[in-house]
Amino acid sequence: MPERVCIPVKNVNGENWAQLTVFGNRHILCGEEMYTKRENFSFAGGHRVRLFEIRNNVHWKIPVGVKLDIAEVAPAGAPPRREQRR
Repeated sequence: MPERVCIPVKNVNGENWAQLTVFGNRHILCGEEMYTKRENFSFAGGHRVRLFEIRNNVHWKIPVGVKLDIAEVAPAGAPPRREQRR
């Protein structure tokens, strides 16, 4: 059964951002390609941060101590039947 992490969403300047800082201040991400989009990106409250783009096969290492919630994940049922060509 897959596990789930609930991440709060913060709206900044009309855009939705997942707020990973609720899990800690240090995060490890991996992906096939990483690019710096902007060196001085103005975020919430005028904070200057770097804006990165990570592409393909992107994953976030879940910090130690983060509780995973599987309560609302539906159990695996029968796989869907394939539609046959007509």
